[in-house]
This record gives sequence, C-alpha cells and structure tokens, in this order.
Amino acid sequence: MAKVIEKTIPTSPPVRKPTVKKSFSMNDYKKKVNAEDIPDKPLEWIKISDALESVTGLPGFPKGYVSTCPGFSNTGKSTAIALGIVNAQKMGLLPIIIDCENNLSKYRLSQMGFDWDGDYITIDNEYLLEKFGKPSDKNREQASIEDLANCIRFFLKEQEIGNLPRELAFAIDSIGTLNCNKTIAARAKSSTDGTENSDKDNNMWNALAYEKEFLYLFNDVIPNSRKINSEFTNTVMGVQKIGRDNINNVITMKGGRIWEYTPRLQYYFGGVLTKGVKRITATSKKREVAYGVEVKVQVLKNHIDGPLGGLSMDGKIISVPQGFILPDKLDEYKKENILFFRNLFGENIDIEDIEDGVKVDEKGEE
Repeated sequence: MAKVIEKTIPTSPPVRKPTVKKSFSMNDYKKKVNAEDIPDKPLEWIKISDALESVTGLPGFPKGYVSTCPGFSNTGKSTAIALGIVNAQKMGLLPIIIDCENNLSKYRLSQMGFDWDGDYITIDNEYLLEKFGKPSDKNREQASIEDLANCIRFFLKEQEIGNLPRELAFAIDSIGTLNCNKTIAARAKSSTDGTENSDKDNNMWNALAYEKEFLYLFNDVIPNSRKINSEFTNTVMGVQKIGRDNINNVITMKGGRIWEYTPRLQYYFGGVLTKGVKRITATSKKREVAYGVEVKVQVLKNHIDGPLGGLSMDGKIISVPQGFILPDKLDEYKKENILFFRNLFGENIDIEDIEDGVKVDEKGEE
C-alpha cells in the first residue's frame, strides 16, 4: 500500500505585538532603592542677643546643628551658652543642661530670664557617673567622656520611642573637662599601687574616645533631625576649653579633632595667645567692682546651609551678668539695670554716682 505523505502548508509567521517602552522615573527609582532626596526643614535660629548679631551678623545657634564657643576662661563663652539655654526654653525647646564643671550659675540664668518653673533637665557629673558609669564599672569614681555620649544617646532614644516628645537643645559646659574611661582607670591604678604610670595623662586616649563616641552622633544623628521626615529637630551647643601648646606657640582646642571638625558653627571668644579682655569696672564712693568683660568675638567657622552660611564677621562685645551689650551701650545698660548696681554696691545710688573704668587683663589661662 502506498504511503501517503502529507504536505504541510506553510503559514505566515505570527505577527508580534510591538514592545511597549516602559517609562522611567528617576524619582520612582530613588524611592525603590531608598535614595530619595529628603529636603531640610526651614532653618531656624536659637537667638543669643542683638548685640552678638550686630557684631557677628549671626542671630545665635542654628537648630539642628552642632555649634561650639571656644576660647580662654572668662571671655564670654558661658554667657553665650546661657543665653542659648534661656532662648531655647522661650522657643519651646527642652533645654538639657549638661554642666560638667558646676559652672552655670542659676542666679545668672535667672537674670537672663530663665524660667525655673518651666521645662528643663539639668545633668551634672554625679548623674553621669551614677546612671551611665557605675552600671558598667561599679568602682569608677569619675564621670567620663563615654558617659557624656551615652547620656545624649539616652535622651535621643527616649525621644525616639515617644517618652520625651519634645525638641531637644543640649547645652554642654564644657567640652574638654572629662577624661575617658581608659585615662580614669590608668590614674586610679597609679594612685592605688603607687607606681608611676606614664600613660595616665595621655591626651590621645581622650581624643580617640571623643571621636569614637561622637563622630556618628554629630555627623549623622543630629544633622538628620533637620530633615522634613524627622518629627523633632535637635541641637547641640557647647563651651569648648582651649589650651596653649608652648612648644609650637599655638592654641589647641580640647576634645581632639572631632570637636574641631564636626561643629558647623564656632564663635571664638578672646585673643589667640592670651585672653585679651578688658575688665569693665564701676566705682562708687571709692569702692570699685568689676562687673563685665570687653572681649573680641569672631565667627571662626560657619558651614551653615542657608543665606547666612559662610558669613564671618568680628568685633568687640561686653559680657555682663544679664547677657551681651555693645561697648557704646554702657550708659543705656546702667540706666536699665540701676537696681542691679544698687544691689551691687548696697547703696541707693543713681547713675551719676557711678564712675566707669576699664582695666586691661592680658593674662592667658586662669
């Protein structure tokens, strides 16, 4: 029987539908890979004083930044921080005052307008030691750099989990006061066993501790609070100690390089190699009282992102118990604060009874 061969009739190839070109959105892609551009909130400033703004061109401390006030002792640094504390409270921020030197006067804060019945938190070295130091080392007798960092992290965490729903303004007085755990331990060992430990005053340990504990905190955590997706904006302002390197004849800032590079704004008070201040005095009936200091202040560093960023001005200012005034405003200041001068001299004096004076104080560190 013959085999039947079936022929396949060729058909035309199937018609392919045209490929629809996908639209591409860079914004959608950034969302997909979590690389969105998150803008900052509008910049706000914690006011210091009209006098300081007149001299430097800047209103005070910018919210969401780390700012410091370096300089020799008795040059107005603590005045700036105290005014920052007072005005932060008036703006509704929660001041967290970390006083490492027991140097911030409650009376002076009251003179500047601080409300002790309002909201604030004060921290001293005993609190740092008991809450953050002793839990890890029950034998330690001094608060440390690590305790200071853990304290700041603690309150930021309290804010994050909802226990402290407030914008925070940390005020540190002062940077360079505390030692690190390693230095404290070395000194304690040297004191206990009577051996001479050449490393017990190793400043590099402190500098490394500051860098380890504060680098991420100040480079990332605080600045990220400026973003619009952050509910609260947090601020750090600190008094910074300085020292003199007599070998190289230069000034060094306490706290190591981390406190030199991470602050975005620095007001420098006083001279470079000396305090360079003038003591302002008042004399009544042959009794002389020094009540203020005239000092040069300059914007040492300004990396603020805004219209005032990069601005650097300097001039002279007078630090008095109530804040800052300009040198040409002394007469107005005395009239407005005549009760202060009457209490100062213990007499019912008038402005005409006060004789002004100035004394040059060219000493370095006190």
